[in-house]
Amino acid sequence: MAVRRLREVDLAGSGAEPLEAEDPPVIGSIPLVGRLGTGGMGRVYLGVHDGKYAAVKQLLPSVVAEDKDFLRRFGHELDNLARLPASATAPLLASDRTARPPWFAGAYVPGLTLREAVELQGGSLPADSLWLLLRDSASGLAAVHALDMVHRDVKPSNVMLTLDGLTLIDFGVARAAEQSQLTRTGMVVGTPAYMSPEQASGARQLGGAVDVFALGSVVVYAACGRPPFGDESGHGVLYRIVHEQPDLDPLRALDPELAEVVASCLDKDPEGRPTAVELLELASRHGPFTDPLWPDVVTEQLSERAAFAAKVPELELELDPGPEPEPEVERKSEVRPERPERRRTRVFFAVVPVVVVAAATTIAVQLLPYGSPSDGASGATPSASVPASSLPPSSSPHVSPSGTAEPTKRASSSPNGNGDGDGAKGKG
Repeated sequence: MAVRRLREVDLAGSGAEPLEAEDPPVIGSIPLVGRLGTGGMGRVYLGVHDGKYAAVKQLLPSVVAEDKDFLRRFGHELDNLARLPASATAPLLASDRTARPPWFAGAYVPGLTLREAVELQGGSLPADSLWLLLRDSASGLAAVHALDMVHRDVKPSNVMLTLDGLTLIDFGVARAAEQSQLTRTGMVVGTPAYMSPEQASGARQLGGAVDVFALGSVVVYAACGRPPFGDESGHGVLYRIVHEQPDLDPLRALDPELAEVVASCLDKDPEGRPTAVELLELASRHGPFTDPLWPDVVTEQLSERAAFAAKVPELELELDPGPEPEPEVERKSEVRPERPERRRTRVFFAVVPVVVVAAATTIAVQLLPYGSPSDGASGATPSASVPASSLPPSSSPHVSPSGTAEPTKRASSSPNGNGDGDGAKGKG
């Protein structure tokens, strides 16, 4: 039975939109209640899993079809995502890498992206919020880098602000650095405005320093509403990342100390950048951070998201029985006359003495049928007339003085009577 669309859920405060006609009602065993967004690789839905909301990402069929090696890489990504601690990102709840198309589900984060928060605030966040942003982001990256993994796509839309702090999301391209198929094939992963110089130039070996560079650009965006090298997606921004210095004047006017830390993150040389652990130590010195952690307008929206996530409705799947079955038409069954059981009659041939007349030109051989006693039926009596002149000399019968022909050798039959003894092999 097909699953019907679930009853509508009040999505106020969730950040999700109602499902559209082409959206599936369920993915795997997770019922869907809304759509969270659409990206370049798939759609993200709001579902319910084990009594909690979940963010379910289903990959686009075109992505899988165009890349024969994608499923293998996607499997590595899911394995890496399962290894990440809950403090680094939303934990993985369920997945199916063999589905068509594949999908995975993570815990729903009741928050706002940094991009949404900056727009609500009017283009920039205060200095205290920037230090908190740096601390919590560095904390998540430190946990990722400790597992020899990299995020590769740290950007404002992948940073989720919550009432408790923030978390990094969308580790769809996270994997062990030495296992990256994309870097081996020369492909570049990331958003141009937040790429590091080594990413922009297509370097094969990428480490945690690429995430530190991206984090520096994210802090600049949060401070002035735009990244330090421009926000376009063409080759111009990549050229400036590789060859020019970032624009940090708005950040210096807001907090000179933070500007110096960010400048070190944006060093062209990966070796000149601080590690995520070092950034965590620097930012933690500007605490403690007390509630409310974010500006009032942002906190208000975050409170609505938290209230929505706290009340998960009990959903029951409605099954669609499908179209009514067509009434059966009574058909008269054909009565076929029973056929009598056919009994098999086995016929065996035996060689019997024959009478030869010297003047005759032919030899008459009478073949006597032998029926199986169990069958109780006898077959016809076949006969054959063979010209005597056609017999070879060695097969001429011995004629006794009395005028009767004696066979030179009597044929034998198999003891079981099935005709497969020596007599059947022509020794008679």
